[in-house]
Amino acid sequence: MNPSDPHTPAPTTILVVDDSVSVRKALERILAPQGYAVRMADSAENALLALEPLPDMILADILMPGMSGLELARILGDRQLNIPVMLMSGIVDDVTQRDAHAAGACGVLRKPFTPTELLPAIEPHLQAALAQRQGAPAASEPAPAVSQPAPSEPLPSQPAPAPQAAAAPAVPAPVAAAPVPVTPAHSGPLASLRAVPGVLGAVLYDADGERQDEFGEALPESFGMYARFLVTAAATASFHLNRGDLSGVQVTYGQQTLLLTPYRDGQLVTLLAAASDAAAVHGWQGTQLN
Repeated sequence: MNPSDPHTPAPTTILVVDDSVSVRKALERILAPQGYAVRMADSAENALLALEPLPDMILADILMPGMSGLELARILGDRQLNIPVMLMSGIVDDVTQRDAHAAGACGVLRKPFTPTELLPAIEPHLQAALAQRQGAPAASEPAPAVSQPAPSEPLPSQPAPAPQAAAAPAVPAPVAAAPVPVTPAHSGPLASLRAVPGVLGAVLYDADGERQDEFGEALPESFGMYARFLVTAAATASFHLNRGDLSGVQVTYGQQTLLLTPYRDGQLVTLLAAASDAAAVHGWQGTQLN
């Protein structure tokens, strides 16, 4: 594919979406000399605001503050926009590839990559998208529905019905007391973790990022992807540093700490009142895995 061919009516445009300015600049240095027009956005939210005119392809990081690249690909698919999305991530495993495919992305590139890896990966998808778009009218988004008042509701211009005379109050019949609902005891794999001092909540994910058990303060639905990424990255670094098996990763926000630990084939995320409470969770996990 030669985007600078004189018969091409306009340069092929690629929108690069990454919160790292160094990654955006590096991709621009690779793509611009090939004749591509490069536009850039520092977040998925800003990418959605920069779609006009439509780019021919989007290169988006998966893990970004706010909306992820997976969510961006999913939104573009819901809008039925024929834009191939190539995702990028520092860690690419079977689950990441499955999630990317489910979101409608055309693939996942492992960062860092070289120009000889990037260009052959994106050009077939660019060619297919441009060929499909030639001669096809641009798809228009459906107009937003305008809510109408229900037929049974009086319009503001209609007079209100005249008040009726109040009926004599009826003597209420005795009502039996409603039974008090009994909350079932937590019997999942995290049942005994609730009793560990300093634990405010926890979520257990399996190898596919699906929630197996949870209690306490809720975490966002998409957090399983971040948990898997952080634990996998730390475990990989531990291997290269020759430091032994990973015990956990602590992330502190304000006065609360998230402890992320490998748990069998998945990850355990525990919300702690203080970083010093992590030792008790490690002790609990040791008793569960022995």
